[in-house]
Amino acid sequence: MTTSWAHLVRGNVSEALRANVGGTLLGVLAMAGIPYLAGSAARGRWWGFEPTAAIVIYVSTAVVSITLLQWGWRLAAG
Repeated sequence: MTTSWAHLVRGNVSEALRANVGGTLLGVLAMAGIPYLAGSAARGRWWGFEPTAAIVIYVSTAVVSITLLQWGWRLAAG
């Protein structure tokens, strides 16, 4: 995932995806979260919508599932 993040922050999305799809997705979510969380902190309340435990669980499960699927694919491909 480190390599995918390194490519992503430099704007090289195709290389980031090639390195690790789950890592790229996690990086995009982290970058999107920065203004959302900063705006929420500045306002003193959630900005737009309040993240629930269910949202966090679904998003986390999706990222982990994608990461494990790609890992399995790479192991099977040799």
